[in-house]
Amino acid sequence: MQRRTFIQLCSGLSIAAFSYSPLLAIAGETKTGVLVLGGGMAGLCAAISAKQNGAKEVTLVEKGGFLGGHSILSGSGYWIGGTKIQEKAGIDDSVEINWEDSLERGLKLNRFLKRNPEVARQVYEKGPKDLDWLESLGVKFTDQPAQAIGNRKRVHYFAPGYRVGSPQAIKSLQKKAEELGVNIVVNTKLVSLITDSDKRDAAVVGAILEKRGGEKFALYAKNGVVLATGGFANGPEMVEKYHPYLKGVKSHGSKLNVGEGIKAAVAIGANVIVEHYGFGMNMLFVGTHSNVSIGQPLVEVPLIVVNKEGERFQDETRGYLAVNHKMVEKKFKLAYWILDSKSVDKYKDTSLKIWFEKQKVNKYSTTKELAEAEGISYKNLEKTIRIYNEDVAKGKDSEYGRTKLLQTIDTAPYYAFECEPQIYTSYSGLEINKKAQVLNEAGVPIKGLYAAGDVTGHLAYQSGLGGGGISGLVMATVYGKIAGEEAAKN
Repeated sequence: MQRRTFIQLCSGLSIAAFSYSPLLAIAGETKTGVLVLGGGMAGLCAAISAKQNGAKEVTLVEKGGFLGGHSILSGSGYWIGGTKIQEKAGIDDSVEINWEDSLERGLKLNRFLKRNPEVARQVYEKGPKDLDWLESLGVKFTDQPAQAIGNRKRVHYFAPGYRVGSPQAIKSLQKKAEELGVNIVVNTKLVSLITDSDKRDAAVVGAILEKRGGEKFALYAKNGVVLATGGFANGPEMVEKYHPYLKGVKSHGSKLNVGEGIKAAVAIGANVIVEHYGFGMNMLFVGTHSNVSIGQPLVEVPLIVVNKEGERFQDETRGYLAVNHKMVEKKFKLAYWILDSKSVDKYKDTSLKIWFEKQKVNKYSTTKELAEAEGISYKNLEKTIRIYNEDVAKGKDSEYGRTKLLQTIDTAPYYAFECEPQIYTSYSGLEINKKAQVLNEAGVPIKGLYAAGDVTGHLAYQSGLGGGGISGLVMATVYGKIAGEEAAKN
């Protein structure tokens, strides 16, 4: 499209609810080829992919003061099955095994698939090869995948490992983007999208942006706009709108994730998939004395989780997501991880290493001392541990059906960790197709608009599949790469 003056822009284009101000420029220009909104994993992958696929000019706009978004706060786990790293580590896995594993868990939970799973299926298929692509961009992985939900070790951590690898991955991707000539702009947020008319099938041709100081400007995108603005974990109004039972629950996700990308797309007719088949929103345990999140040890270390009354309330090996949501459902404000010296001695230098480094963990000589100090009902805790230990001997948890990580809690010293549930990311988001195109409420692609990452929610849960087969970082990578490639074609 031809460049227009600001007055022409106002008369000829449709801009969702925006208070006009003089047109301002980025580096003397008001247009680009591909415009990527958001500088996390999805945004960086989109920008790099667009450049690698021939886009002459790519501009990446980030609301924060540095790149990384929610991705930089993640557990650093790229969950996927059928990789070369797994093969080298002697792990028998494949795309099909991972898919069937997720399908089985989904069907057990939901009885049948609720949506066409093709969009999610593509992540399973492309995820392993896109791991190789990330390595070609300079991202490094540890050589030993870890166990999580599912029947194989599929968690490929960015080096150097859990929780500390994501910043290094983002650093590598930013370096590559800069080498390719991506124009990176920070401290600038999305206000609204610009379309070429006010018609139902109008194409997206740019965005209204706002600098931190409040100055607004229009930036046109000749090839297309990629939304990678994250979810709405820190948007209380959107949390209440889409998942009302989580109203008032604290958020531990990125403070930047307030849902403006979703709102901007909905304003021009985009459809939102509200995820009801899994959990709606991702949640983590957060240490009450540290305000640091943690979750992975639940599926790696023998332990139990109890409430203030000293009672278990969920199969702990279902993972932090299931246990946290059960807490919200039961209105338990606090939980306690309880484990003995056998678990600590075995995992203190591996799965529990970051637990001891980042959290306040208390050690006690007896379970009675533990209960009294933590303010837990000792009578109930004693009964809980006794029943649990008896079940361990039988090989199955009689209360919640747990069959994994069964180990008695009977060897002093004993350890306790106090924590609470907090929202981490949102699983609802913009509906996309296999080309990463955003769909309107009629299921038709909105011309010029693509999306990837948390702004699209959790694709597997949206399809009714069981969790654990793919993670947010894999979805961000796969669809970020696709979005950049597709936008570059225009």
